[in-house]
Amino acid sequence: MCTIPAVIITYPPVSPYSIGNPIWQCGYFESVNKHNSIAEMSSLNATCCTLAPVDPTYKSKGEIIKIGALDVYVVGPKGAKNAIIVNYDIFGDHPCTRQVLDILSTHGFRVAMPDLCHGDPWPVDAWPPAGGFGEVMAHISKNANYESIQKDMAATREHLRSEGSQHFGIIGFCWGAVMVSKLSTDPAYEAVVCAHPGAIPLDVAAAIKAPVLLLPAKDDPKESFDPVFEVVVKNHPTSKQVRFDDVHHGFLAARADFSNELLAKRANEGIKLIHDFFVAHLGTGKA
Repeated sequence: MCTIPAVIITYPPVSPYSIGNPIWQCGYFESVNKHNSIAEMSSLNATCCTLAPVDPTYKSKGEIIKIGALDVYVVGPKGAKNAIIVNYDIFGDHPCTRQVLDILSTHGFRVAMPDLCHGDPWPVDAWPPAGGFGEVMAHISKNANYESIQKDMAATREHLRSEGSQHFGIIGFCWGAVMVSKLSTDPAYEAVVCAHPGAIPLDVAAAIKAPVLLLPAKDDPKESFDPVFEVVVKNHPTSKQVRFDDVHHGFLAARADFSNELLAKRANEGIKLIHDFFVAHLGTGKA
């Protein structure tokens, strides 16, 4: 299994230059921890599997199954020893999110994304919300309050366990990352990924029971997420934070644009980091 040193990495490593839009063009790994070199990070990547790049013309490969009344998107081998459960962002089950999950599944992980909003997420074409983010949360909480999310995620996990999965990682995107940070106080989850997360309270971060990979984007304040990382890495030294300071919040989920060269490049890098983190902490997905 891979080992990941605790380290903060940043894209881009120096002040980038503008190209006239919110996307900045620059990027390579910079370690801000003197004890962890670029070579060490490269050796980690070399040990893990090659993944397909994102494709703007991609069609998802998984299927929708029913767990009671709950729709769940699943992809990857049924009964795989290691499984990944996903809390999507406020926009729900989206083709870009599915593509990320399909890529993660290609080396043997079973990946499951329950429809936590039960068919009623926030519409992508209604962003930004006229009534502010409070309007969004009021809408989402009708079907996806924390208690219902706990129930649906547990039902998904137990279904995967009934198929043969034994070890579980968990991913949350944006708002979903906040929910995942709370869910991860349950030791059933052995590795946690928070991609371009919403605000994670420090007391919640301190209660997480597994190593965490934080992937903040440029809209996710450093002054908010560095303290979160300090808390989780103290408790779980193989945790890691990688900042993507030249792309917007949501670049790995429903707000992704895989036709944009920079966004696609950063998405590929983010997917690789997520995959390698799960390999390091769960092993490969195969039985």
